[in-house]
Amino acid sequence: MQIRKIKNEIEEMLGEELGIMLYAVLRSEEGKIIKFVNIADEEDDTDNTSSDLLIGFTDIIRNKFAVYNEDDEVIKLSSADERKNALYYYDLDELPLEMEKLKEISNTLNIGEIFNFRADSLNQIIALIVVIGNENHNLIMYKRQYPVNLLNRDRYMLTPIPHKNRMKRFDQDILRVDFNYQFFLWNDVVYISDIEKMEKICSFHDIVINEARTSIQKIEEMNILDNVEVLNDELDDITFARKLTRIYKDSKVLGRVSNQAIIEFSMQHHYFKKNPLKLTDSKDKFILDTKRSKETFIKLMNDDLLTSQLTNFDYESLAKNNL
Repeated sequence: MQIRKIKNEIEEMLGEELGIMLYAVLRSEEGKIIKFVNIADEEDDTDNTSSDLLIGFTDIIRNKFAVYNEDDEVIKLSSADERKNALYYYDLDELPLEMEKLKEISNTLNIGEIFNFRADSLNQIIALIVVIGNENHNLIMYKRQYPVNLLNRDRYMLTPIPHKNRMKRFDQDILRVDFNYQFFLWNDVVYISDIEKMEKICSFHDIVINEARTSIQKIEEMNILDNVEVLNDELDDITFARKLTRIYKDSKVLGRVSNQAIIEFSMQHHYFKKNPLKLTDSKDKFILDTKRSKETFIKLMNDDLLTSQLTNFDYESLAKNNL
């Protein structure tokens, strides 16, 4: 799917009559909990907080989509590469808790438990979930909150009293909200604009390792490695684990190309003259005995080594769009 399609769908919704709801993700002894946040709007229109928040978050949605090339495809998260300004969608089997909560809110839009200033503290808030929409559509954003976003009352803060032309101490905590987000839910699909921050928010390391182990199982079934267990030694390297995940989720090689063809390719392509892969005496299996050889094997299985039909030049390409 092209980014243009999603952008147009969201832009159409943003042109309708919309409302906004806010949820706080709180750190607690029981783990992460979510509570609805009441937004106070003054009846005399002197302080329409909801309207201001709605404008701020709809503007950031439009601004982020303006950066993307509309002709680009939305990329599977499992196929994430080094492209900049790319939009990804979540396609892994295991869904992080944070993304599950987005779907729960989307399905019910229940107010649920309400943030209570007598029982809850602003310093417990680690994220905000922002719902923009109406009875027909909604877009739900996950936004990380950082300690710098909280101004504690223990800091000596002054606020003006204009009608008296004086300053006085302000003795309440203040939550600063900047208009941003790291991922969002639209039509039951989670889209990610910042992979690095998403990984930190969602404790993504364990999920990637589980997916990488599935790839290792699939590679073992190929019977192309002398010792497949050596791949498990590299799973603590999140970059390596993510590349392993691509083999299972999006490989053009796994299950499509015979072992013999893979081995013959490794003996003929120019890349392997500087990065050779050892073979067993029977010439039917690879021996991965170094970190470099493991990385080379991953490139081979992810089809990262290409040859131009026009110039016959060989290339290493991590970013590939299907034609």
